[in-house]
Amino acid sequence: MGTIENRINSTMRRCWIGGLSLVAMCVATTTANAACNPKNLERAPLPSWIQQPDVRTLKTRGNVGEMPSSYLDVAISPEQVQDVCTKKLKAAFLNWSAGAYNDAIVQGAKDALEAMNIELVAVTNYNYNQTQLANDVRDVMALRPDFIFYSGIDPTADRAALQPAVDAGVGVVSFANAPGGWTAGRPSNFITLLSYDTQGNGALLAREVAKKFPDGGKLGMIYFDANYKIVNEREQGFQDEIAKTDIEMAVRSPMSSPNSTQDITSAMLARNSDLDVIFAPWDLPADGVIAALNAAGSKIAIAHIDLGFTGATQIACNKGPIFAMSSQLVYEWGRTGAIAAALHELGQPVPPYVMVPIFTANKDNLKEAWDIAYGATAELPAAAQKCLAAE
Repeated sequence: MGTIENRINSTMRRCWIGGLSLVAMCVATTTANAACNPKNLERAPLPSWIQQPDVRTLKTRGNVGEMPSSYLDVAISPEQVQDVCTKKLKAAFLNWSAGAYNDAIVQGAKDALEAMNIELVAVTNYNYNQTQLANDVRDVMALRPDFIFYSGIDPTADRAALQPAVDAGVGVVSFANAPGGWTAGRPSNFITLLSYDTQGNGALLAREVAKKFPDGGKLGMIYFDANYKIVNEREQGFQDEIAKTDIEMAVRSPMSSPNSTQDITSAMLARNSDLDVIFAPWDLPADGVIAALNAAGSKIAIAHIDLGFTGATQIACNKGPIFAMSSQLVYEWGRTGAIAAALHELGQPVPPYVMVPIFTANKDNLKEAWDIAYGATAELPAAAQKCLAAE
């Protein structure tokens, strides 16, 4: 899982479209001489602690209720890779937020695209702003991509924002969420939705909470108060699994912004000082929870979804409130999306709803879990590595 960032940086320039600077990178040189590397698209074997469930048994469904397929079902042969390499295709990635998690998705896509001689003409960041997403779509269309990668927030607004791409026949691959009513082939150039077992991801974390508090405990849950399918479903999976345990759901508090959790947690503690554990939707909200606990001098435990820098260090060093995280094959998510797009360009069928595996991270598997999730995009924090090496 090597990185191509240094090579890309040396051959890229900022591009301007209609006088507007994209928060993007544009390839300055042609990819005509780029190597075609089918071997770089082979799937790496997974450790035994990552389970490959029968997708037919999972509760999670796609954008319009599609049954899930495994990421292993999105496979491209060396001969097909060679065919793609001759087409001189172009792609754009409309990122929805910055950070190690999303950077790993982008890097996975970049590495796979490079292996197929596909030029990545732009990477933008609309930062959850629907107006900016619409602007980014219009801007990247001037670069004439063959397909676009993106993740959505609002099913209705996303559909409108992507209409210029649909009208131009540009293929669309969606991560996590898709426009309302869209599925593979509807519209004709929508390729697939890539995700993971969202409900199972939440359930994994709930089981870790139950392990830590086998005699029961009081839980405070901060949930994302938005129509955001992937987060809503993993929170539901967490709640459903907690209901099977002796953990009491003492309070649920809505979060409209991941930057608001310090105040939310402070208010939660003012009314529920006897909590044993707090659920945070992902790593950024967890940082706000930590700040509130520190201000209150509280030692309440924290569990959250997605591998975060703070949580990794606290778990590795046995220091701090975060004791459990659950995550997914984030880097492989991006690679799979690129392969799906290439297959579509060859006229090959792609499953409408594709999942990568999920897993929990603890001290025993933390280093391997981190590397599997993020590839070479982000290293496990140095402090965490130091603590693990001292064991």
